[in-house]
Amino acid sequence: MVIKSFRGEHRFLSNFYQFPFEYEGLTYPNSEAAFQAQKCIDPADRMQYTQIKNPLRVKQMGKREQLRPDWGEVSYDIMDAVLHQKF
Repeated sequence: MVIKSFRGEHRFLSNFYQFPFEYEGLTYPNSEAAFQAQKCIDPADRMQYTQIKNPLRVKQMGKREQLRPDWGEVSYDIMDAVLHQKF
């Protein structure tokens, strides 16, 4: 089966889908928030991402974060871990 869209019965697959879950000790409203929070250099800064339910807003916030130095090496593994935790 090929999934071409995250709409209808496959909406839950989207990172924007509202489904609170815990990742590394914090509860995020969706997987986009959990992923974007991991960009933070200071882990304490991740808390702000737990409070915002709008995934588009957290994506925009993540674009403004000063990236942790190893982001290029760890971002794919982090997304994989976030999605494993979500599902």
